[in-house]
Amino acid sequence: MITKHIKYFFSILLLVAVFSSCQQSEYDQLTSQISELEKQLFEEKMGVIDKKEAANMIQYYVKFVDTYPEDEKSPEYLFKAADISINVFHSKNTIRLFDRVIKEYPNYEKAPQALFLKAFTYENYLNEMDKAQENYQLFLGKYPDHSFANDAQVSLNNLGKSPEEIIKAFNESQQ
Repeated sequence: MITKHIKYFFSILLLVAVFSSCQQSEYDQLTSQISELEKQLFEEKMGVIDKKEAANMIQYYVKFVDTYPEDEKSPEYLFKAADISINVFHSKNTIRLFDRVIKEYPNYEKAPQALFLKAFTYENYLNEMDKAQENYQLFLGKYPDHSFANDAQVSLNNLGKSPEEIIKAFNESQQ
């Protein structure tokens, strides 16, 4: 009877070890793929980002975050995904990704930048001034002492104005 329990115990222990090993190798494989894709996307292209490769990179970042949401790399990967998305002009996806950073990782050091860049995306890429205004105001309310606070205020003050109107207002304020 005791031998039967020992065999059962070792069988469970073996299953746990195999499962843990598979989990770790899946994690290592995914982080390795991300590193390789980052090299391909950023180091070899001299500033030119291929949209297909960018979409693939975003997909891998999001897969990692969805699979390992508690991992310390997850908020950074999500932020990087949003950054790539904004640079290839996938504005709606950019908003979704910045929203995830803000909501899922509110204590992440770049959460304030995510909120600012969300407002910036609404303003400059989607031309949705009401949502830009709402997000700039939210940013200023949450992070009044942040290094981007002045930029948010300037953006709010000039929201919807043409470059000519901004220059004219600047010149008037200088006189």
